[in-house]
Amino acid sequence: MAKSMQDEKIIILTYEYPPTRGGAGIYCEELGFAAANAGFDLEVWSPFESSRSDELKDYPLPFKGSQSLCSSFRLMLEARKRISQIYSPFLLHVAEPGALRAFLRFRWFLKPLPPYLITIHGSELLRFTRNRFECRLFRKTLAESKSIHVLSSFNRKSILQFCPEAKDLIKMIPGAPARKVLPTMNQGEKSEETLNILCVGRIHPRKGQDKLINAVNQLPERLRKKTQLCFVGQVVDQSFYRSLEQDAKRSGCEIMFLGELSDGELREQYERADVFGLTSMPRKDSIEGFGFVYLEASSHGLPILAHRIGGVEDAVRHEETGLLVDPLSEADLCNSLERLVRDGELRAKLGENGKKWANHQSWRKVAEKLYESS
Repeated sequence: MAKSMQDEKIIILTYEYPPTRGGAGIYCEELGFAAANAGFDLEVWSPFESSRSDELKDYPLPFKGSQSLCSSFRLMLEARKRISQIYSPFLLHVAEPGALRAFLRFRWFLKPLPPYLITIHGSELLRFTRNRFECRLFRKTLAESKSIHVLSSFNRKSILQFCPEAKDLIKMIPGAPARKVLPTMNQGEKSEETLNILCVGRIHPRKGQDKLINAVNQLPERLRKKTQLCFVGQVVDQSFYRSLEQDAKRSGCEIMFLGELSDGELREQYERADVFGLTSMPRKDSIEGFGFVYLEASSHGLPILAHRIGGVEDAVRHEETGLLVDPLSEADLCNSLERLVRDGELRAKLGENGKKWANHQSWRKVAEKLYESS
């Protein structure tokens, strides 16, 4: 067994954690469970309202986190207090953007500074480099880390452009589907009369739900009438949501907004769907660094339709597990959607390949590759 398993405690520090459903929170929970089950001595420090489990040593932070200066200050004070009571070797894993921003600002609170591992999800490379002072802190923090975990080749390339001295520290290890939404033995029945397209993601312009509605509306009438489009996700931009509702009313197909669902309810939606579409858009301060939902959909045998941006290419293999299209080309998206709606054999091929691809990934592999050599 590796040295890190026997001799080092691992502490995952995060502001985002279930029941909040987001990529960074899923990452922290899945990695934590997998590492604990693999025999690592691991703790999770997450906000007090986070889910708790007897399977994992998780210690709630006494406040709700944000990326404000005050919240960052409180987090590092709390971390210093807890770390002062640890008398054996440990590795601090700064695992999501909110915790990382606090660490950048106030890591000097932690004296002596413990060995630390950083995970970069993607948007940090846009947000933490706009301010000159924070940019310098970010670069120094990356360069002095024990290792840097990225989930996609896009993130690796972006770090190297910004901080080339971190080249030997980067570990590119893709993620895996969330265990709570994996397929069950009793798969639900799919409709033979309706083709169901599922989109999972918070309702926000960056997730590009408007692009998907527009593409569905461009389908020939015969295909549009047999198509159903279902959106799952929390509404975080009300004006955008109202705009989507208006677009849906004018559409020639059935469009539903189901809001945020439990893991079991989300699994049911995956099981009844025929196609998964998430057409995220690049923005000035945010990018799709990977996309766990694409692997979740692939694990259910769904062909994927997505924009070719950020780290999506590491989650979706073009013409193998799904179709990747130019985010600036409406025609490309419309044509690719029509291909999937018309061609059942293509959907079956992409879906079967996707299932094999998703099943090849596991959080245990991620934990072992990440921690055994850190």
